[in-house]
Amino acid sequence: MKKLLMVLTAILISGSFLYAQDDLDDASAGGTFDPGDLLIEITGTPFSGSSLLDFGSFRARYAVTDVIVPRLGFGMTLNTTQTTPDVVTNLNEFEVRPGCEYHLRVDGSFRSYAALDVILGGRVASRESTTGSTVSGSTQIPSGTNYSFSDAYRGHFRYGVSVGAGAEYHLSSKFYIGAEIGFQFYNDKKNEVLVDGEVYQETVTNSHASVNTQNTIRIGFKLF
Repeated sequence: MKKLLMVLTAILISGSFLYAQDDLDDASAGGTFDPGDLLIEITGTPFSGSSLLDFGSFRARYAVTDVIVPRLGFGMTLNTTQTTPDVVTNLNEFEVRPGCEYHLRVDGSFRSYAALDVILGGRVASRESTTGSTVSGSTQIPSGTNYSFSDAYRGHFRYGVSVGAGAEYHLSSKFYIGAEIGFQFYNDKKNEVLVDGEVYQETVTNSHASVNTQNTIRIGFKLF
């Protein structure tokens, strides 16, 4: 799934550059973002994984006025792994971020803004086996008397808010680049963990607050 996402990202980036190239001849001084425009962008995080820049989320933006821009971000990861011939683990994640931008400065091709997003997401985790124990709510199985489960492999429901500030430059009437940074606060309601139908750990809630670098780098184009 990661390879597929990387291929799709590369295609989208290449398409964006080719799409913008046709417009550069007529818009050498840059472009604008006008009311009624719909933009699609991919967002990335630098130095978050094995690559220099990890693209993993998409965002749609619609200009209601010159300064009011609702938006919707979406990210998803699907991981199904057959660890042995009789064991399959599932660790699937999704996140949606509906929000809105208020553009503080509009100066030709340059824009800066403040943004507020609602965070909604979740992770579905399970371990299926035909010869051993089946686990729901986590991909891990307890060993002996150790019934702890790592948060990285446990399912949850996530909710919270994010505030941030960003800037962008429209290289043409159809293509732009930008950056964004912010602060986020969210709760993860950990799923109940069952092993062979028996409850081994009840639902718990953890709170998190951090600098939001998930959407630091932005590359987008005007859909229409």
